[in-house]
Amino acid sequence: MVQVLGTVGAYLLLLGASYLCLASSLTGGLALAVLAGVALVRVFILQHDCSHRSLFRRPATNDRVGTVLGLLTLAPHAYWRAMHLVHHSTSGDLERRGTGDIVTMTADEYRALKPAARLRYRLYRHPAVLLGVGPVFQFLLRFRLPGIVAKERRPERRSIAVTNLGLVALHLAFLAFGDWPRWLVVHLVVTQVAAGLGIWLFFVQHQLEQPYWVPRARWSLRDSALKGSSYLMLPRVLEWTFGAINLHHVHHLRPQVPGYLLRGYMEQHGLGGEGVRLGALESLRAFRLKVYDEAAGRMTGFPPTPPRSASALLTAPSTAPAGRMDGLLTLSGEEH
Repeated sequence: MVQVLGTVGAYLLLLGASYLCLASSLTGGLALAVLAGVALVRVFILQHDCSHRSLFRRPATNDRVGTVLGLLTLAPHAYWRAMHLVHHSTSGDLERRGTGDIVTMTADEYRALKPAARLRYRLYRHPAVLLGVGPVFQFLLRFRLPGIVAKERRPERRSIAVTNLGLVALHLAFLAFGDWPRWLVVHLVVTQVAAGLGIWLFFVQHQLEQPYWVPRARWSLRDSALKGSSYLMLPRVLEWTFGAINLHHVHHLRPQVPGYLLRGYMEQHGLGGEGVRLGALESLRAFRLKVYDEAAGRMTGFPPTPPRSASALLTAPSTAPAGRMDGLLTLSGEEH
């Protein structure tokens, strides 16, 4: 609980300071909003640990704390938990892509797309969308829509409704008693910074030049963790700030270990040499990777496509394109 209270307290302090400072200093207020956004990433990592029910001993405590943290991160806890657990059980499985993931197509799937769908996928994979427009769309808009969950999934739909009610109450309070335009500026900056950083961390954890993508029959949890997840080399202060989620290979191997214990677990079990090691600057190259070339066994940029007149001669891919590309900016597959 100390982790939660300390992190949430620091975030709320920075958030309030940004709101107050913005009244007299645009530069100071925005700088504090950026710092609040960084702090919110750590809040999200704690919610992430609650989704694995690893932060507290009792599952119900994890669920309740996660729900409260979801009011701050804008991510409805039960919905995000369900989606994320699917990600853990399918990461690296070629036949079950698209839920809780960055949508990734194979080269053959991309070539088989019609021109309009191909353009949508190209836009989706552009860094300006993945780190800019997309995160704002995901956290501010898409997570507000109960329709993203099937009607029979009542806990997930209820979590969306509870989060929405909390946000409505907060904004109405500022409309009645505060400076709502100033609050809105702070809110948007914090959301953009936190969501953009969060998507960067998530993207580089599995979008690797030589990834682990195999058919379901050959998939294993250990290989998907140690061969298909990155070990992002960050300074210790950033590792602490981001809840050690950069030790992603260890997290996928043992999701029951909370973030603040991950490094100790890694060192105790000799996992420091495992995972795909990436430097912070090196990780930015991951955004050049667009499709998975099954023949070469590696991620590449967009492959050349045949002239339109020849496109009909292509053999359809063996599996349907991963993810739901009907929602251009959706940063994860639909939960069913």
